Amino acid sequence: MVVPASCTAEFANRTPKHTMCLQDSDQVLESGVSKKDKKIILDYHNKVRREVKPIATDLALLTWDNQIARVAQKLAKQCAMYHDDGDARIIPGYGLPVGQNVAAGSGDWSRAMLAWSSESKLYQYGKDPNDYLGDGGWKKIGHYTNMVSNRIYRVGCGFARCTNGRFYVCNYIQSQYNMRFPYTNGTKRCSQCDDSCSKGLCDCGGKLCFNKGKLDINTCTCTCTNLYKEADCSRSKAAKCWKCGGMYPQEYCKKYSNIPLECPYMCGTCPVDD
Repeated sequence: MVVPASCTAEFANRTPKHTMCLQDSDQVLESGVSKKDKKIILDYHNKVRREVKPIATDLALLTWDNQIARVAQKLAKQCAMYHDDGDARIIPGYGLPVGQNVAAGSGDWSRAMLAWSSESKLYQYGKDPNDYLGDGGWKKIGHYTNMVSNRIYRVGCGFARCTNGRFYVCNYIQSQYNMRFPYTNGTKRCSQCDDSCSKGLCDCGGKLCFNKGKLDINTCTCTCTNLYKEADCSRSKAAKCWKCGGMYPQEYCKKYSNIPLECPYMCGTCPVDD
């Protein structure tokens, strides 16, 4: 099988099943997200986040991420509506889980995103969706909670018009974690980020804390895990760890999601100090 040019070593080493290693469908007629549509996507998401009810105290202003957009675009060009596996959309070097919304058949981006955000009519903050929507209730509100998660700082999307329909994909850094409490409720918007508040959202300019670092949305600074350093937690503190290559053989890099984070040198997932 011919490997597509998009399947570079960084993706293939992560997993041979990475979305960037998929062949594009032969049904693609046109694809891509224009500069105008990028603005529509960002404005729509941030509007939904600003107007969320009950009031959110810790939602970030979203910015665009070209890396996760590349992967979203690749999935859209499969001309099929489905979610790829979480590991198949990971960005090597980011060390962060990626969330995702998909849609098909909508006439344009505004209609696709409206379908996601309209789930707010069903959503009940603080309650288990299975309790009020039945088993699998999260499927009926998960697109909306993705859009208003306090774990998300960037979005990147892809589009394809195919012979069998239109396909829309948005990927998010990071993925949502808690649908009951996607953000922190309070009495004043962005009250947890007085220093960075911008029209109801915490504006850190889309800053990310890589490799599971924690972002302080008030000061816009990162607290890194003990394995990483730099202002954005992007570099490993040590090239090698005693576990890597010993207790953790190299084949674990593709088998367990935590190993590329703990053994970036062995797994080739990010720059390290010599």
